[in-house]
Amino acid sequence: MAHLTSFTVENFKRFEHFEMNNIGQFNLIVGDNNVGKTSVLEALLITKSAEVWRWRMLTTLLAFKRFSNINASYLRYFANRSNPEWTKGITITFVCQPDYTIESQYDPANETALWDCEPPYNALGVQEKLSTGNSYDGIHHYIMPYLPFFNGYEHHLAQVFENEIQERTTLREQLIQDMKVMLPRLINFDIRTKDSHEPHLIVFQNGIDPALPLGVFGDGVIKLFRILIEIILHSGNRLMIDEIDAGVHISRFKDFWRTTLKASVTHNVQLFATTHNLECLQVFKEVLEESDMMEYQEKARCFTLIDSKVTQRVEAVCSTFAQFENAIETNTEIRGGAVV
Repeated sequence: MAHLTSFTVENFKRFEHFEMNNIGQFNLIVGDNNVGKTSVLEALLITKSAEVWRWRMLTTLLAFKRFSNINASYLRYFANRSNPEWTKGITITFVCQPDYTIESQYDPANETALWDCEPPYNALGVQEKLSTGNSYDGIHHYIMPYLPFFNGYEHHLAQVFENEIQERTTLREQLIQDMKVMLPRLINFDIRTKDSHEPHLIVFQNGIDPALPLGVFGDGVIKLFRILIEIILHSGNRLMIDEIDAGVHISRFKDFWRTTLKASVTHNVQLFATTHNLECLQVFKEVLEESDMMEYQEKARCFTLIDSKVTQRVEAVCSTFAQFENAIETNTEIRGGAVV
């Protein structure tokens, strides 16, 4: 999948029309509360398969919004309701340059037929039933390329590590090396089933006995592990992270950013991440000013979302790295909040 250079969505959630242009490989998304930052990440879950996208939307409700007993009709929550005529039907459109355009019809009189899918039955590491008409052509394992800000350790990470990384020596050794920025004594990761209903990840550290479950470590350790795992899984594609700084202490920001950006380049992952944290933005700038990171500056963008009174819609104001750097150095507020 080619990296996005521009992205337009119409009639999705609060957006009658929303567009991002001049997209880079590393894209920070900032803005006021309720301006639509998380909605942008959800919109970016679009794929060439409309059905997989519908699965992803239902999964966000089930796994991240804590809905229960959902069915296909719940997809109505993703239709924009600004136009009073929306109840007569609406077309949600995604334009993903340079690759493809997807349209999905919402018809309230015939919801189930037009949104032909069933709700996912597992939260993350979803087993999807990909349907053709009313028949199913198999079971496929799928990992959402989206990290909500509140996710901590979950047992599916052990299965992903075992299936995708444990036996791939180069990947495993690189993961261990990267995680040493948070766990300096790290020797290895392994899978354990003893004393647990499900397999879980354990961490071996030099001079520390016995080995400890990954789940007992702090939020920053688990956050970086999850991000690195997701980057590996989505090699060549895009990954969306809500509140990327959540759980990471300011003293670890530089190592965190450096490791995340380098891993994204290694695996050719296009990153979209929201944040409210000024220190997170400042350290992002400082890391990209380091001599061995300067080549990545051209890949970096910051999109400030502003609810504009002029256009009556949310605008994404793009800053290149040079513009972003100047804003930080001159104490110019770049995180939005003002209505213009």
